[in-house]
Amino acid sequence: MFAACQALGLKAGDEILTPAFDCDGALQPFRVLGLRLHFFRIHPYTFEVDLDDLRSKWTSQIRMIHLINYFGFSQPWDEILKLKQDTPILEDNAYSLFSSYKGKPLGSFGDVAIFSLRKNLPLPDGGALKINNKAYPIKLLPGRSKWIYRTEWMGLLGFMKQRIEICLGIRPGILKTPSFLKRWKPDCFPPPPLYSEKGVPPWPSRDSIGFDFALDYLRPMSRFSKKQFQKFTEADSLFYDAISQRRRESYQWLSNRLSAIPFITLIHPTLPEGVSPHCISFLINSHRDIYFENLRKKYDVMAWPTLPQEVIDQLERFPDVELLGRKIFQINFSRLPRFIRSDVDFSAYLEEMNNMCDEIESLEID
Repeated sequence: MFAACQALGLKAGDEILTPAFDCDGALQPFRVLGLRLHFFRIHPYTFEVDLDDLRSKWTSQIRMIHLINYFGFSQPWDEILKLKQDTPILEDNAYSLFSSYKGKPLGSFGDVAIFSLRKNLPLPDGGALKINNKAYPIKLLPGRSKWIYRTEWMGLLGFMKQRIEICLGIRPGILKTPSFLKRWKPDCFPPPPLYSEKGVPPWPSRDSIGFDFALDYLRPMSRFSKKQFQKFTEADSLFYDAISQRRRESYQWLSNRLSAIPFITLIHPTLPEGVSPHCISFLINSHRDIYFENLRKKYDVMAWPTLPQEVIDQLERFPDVELLGRKIFQINFSRLPRFIRSDVDFSAYLEEMNNMCDEIESLEID
C-alpha cells in the first residue's frame, strides 16, 4: 500500500477517501505519508460501498479513493466506475486474492491493486502490488530480501505448527502458541473485538506504526516465503482453483448449517458467482463477545477489525460500523489449503465446523 501511494505520487497533506470499516493497522501507510483521511460508509448487510455517501464525499480535493473488496466479495464496480473521473483508485484485495467480478479477476478495476499472499496461503509473509494504469509507474523498488525477517517469526512459527499438525495427522489448531511468548510480542495474539456492549476495549497498538512496518516501508517478501510460493505453483497448476472450490463448498455447507440457528443473521446467505470467500460472516444478535471469547480458544474465528480512533469518536456518523462492531462474527477458511486433495480430510474439517456450530447453539448465555 505504501508503494501504491508512492506510485500515485501522493504527498503529505493530500486528502483521500477510505472506508470507516477497516483495521487501524491497515492505515499505517497513509499515516506515515501524512495523508488526510476522510471516511465513508458501507452497507453492513452486504459490505458494498454506500454509493450515495461516497458520491457526497468525492470532491475535487480528493487525491485517491481506497476501496476494499471485503473477504472475497466484490464491490459494485460497474456503478463505482461510472462515478470515476480523474481520481485514482487503490483497490484493496487483502482478503480477496482468488475472486472475480463478472468474469474479471479482482485486482483489475483500480488504477493500482494490492493483495496479501500470507492471508490467503500458508506463508509467513508476502504481498503483491499490481499496476493497471501505466500513468502510475513504480519509482522505488525494494531491496534484497532476507531468508526470514525477525519480525515475522510468529508467522514462521504458525507455518511450522501447521506442518507438524499435518505430519502427525492431528486436528488443526490443537497445538497452541505458548502464552509466555506474549511478553515478547503482545500483538501475536488476536486483538479484542471491535467493541462490545460494554464499550470500546483497550488496544495498546491502536493507530500506532508497527515495529516491523517502521523498519522498512518497502520490505520485499522473504526468500523463505518465495520458495514456498513457488512450490505451490509448480506442484499443481490447479492448486488455486482447488482452494477456491473448497472455500465455496465450505461456505455453502456452513451457510445451510448456520441459517438454522435463530439468533444468527448471515450477511451473504447465498454465494455469488466468482466469489472465493475468505470466511463466512454473520451477525450474532446479542452477547457476541461471549461467543467470541469461548470459540476463538479452539477455532479459527475473528470479529474483524480493530478501528482507528477517529471512527470510534464518530460512531454516530457510521451506523454500519455501529452495527458490525457489536455483532459481527466470522469463521475463517485459512486452514483449507491442507484439505485440497483429500476428501476424507475435508469431511473431517466439515465435522469440526459442525461441532463448532453445535457449540454456538448450545452455549448458555445468562
